Amino acid sequence: MIQTIAGVTVRSLLARRRALLMLLLAGVPVLIGLLARVRGQPGDAVERTAGALDPLIIATLLPLLALVFGTAALGAELEDGSAIHLLTKPIARWRILTAKILAAAPVVGALAGGATLLTGLLIGGERGGAGVTLAFTAGVLVGSVLYVTIFVALSVLTSRALIIGLIYVAIWEGMLAGLFEGTHVLSIRQYVISIVAALDPTGVVSSSATLAPTTAVLGSAVVFVAAFLVGVRALERHQLSAGD
Repeated sequence: MIQTIAGVTVRSLLARRRALLMLLLAGVPVLIGLLARVRGQPGDAVERTAGALDPLIIATLLPLLALVFGTAALGAELEDGSAIHLLTKPIARWRILTAKILAAAPVVGALAGGATLLTGLLIGGERGGAGVTLAFTAGVLVGSVLYVTIFVALSVLTSRALIIGLIYVAIWEGMLAGLFEGTHVLSIRQYVISIVAALDPTGVVSSSATLAPTTAVLGSAVVFVAAFLVGVRALERHQLSAGD
């Protein structure tokens, strides 16, 4: 049942106009990497690769893709009433949520991870940047699962998930979590960067990591489980409107 729901959801996510728009968005970092390669900027290729992938992918592309696909995976069905076909069947709510995450996370991971890999290799792949590029790609895959889980759960809690998620990404992840001491432990971006730093063979990302690898892994696990349980609970309590 999980596989069936996930398959239907993937087709739904990729069959709409948003898929093309998100593909174009994922192509922006790649285009920047291509321009950087053509221009042949001087300097350490490894540092330039890390310096580009952090703001372009981790801070911007990854959360935006996860927000769009995560909120659409289930939230769109709850809003238009098509979720009634699932909610009126004797299917455990955790199975529904699992299927939605399994549908959206690979889509986000493929787009964001692919953009990371191509951008990194274009900027510094032939000059020692391949290792840090692979580390960033692995971190992006972890971040895809975390962000998608949060945004799928958020879409069950409120019909304004897209707006609230955008505020969260722009204000918390983009500004506040990096300004105040102690807030790093509550930031998905910091989890991802710390995981990247632990995997980076060059050590260039270590200066950007604010958390120990163990803290980042444990924090990621806690966030994932908490968001999943909140989403399941919210879905169990979800009431179909009279119009449905």
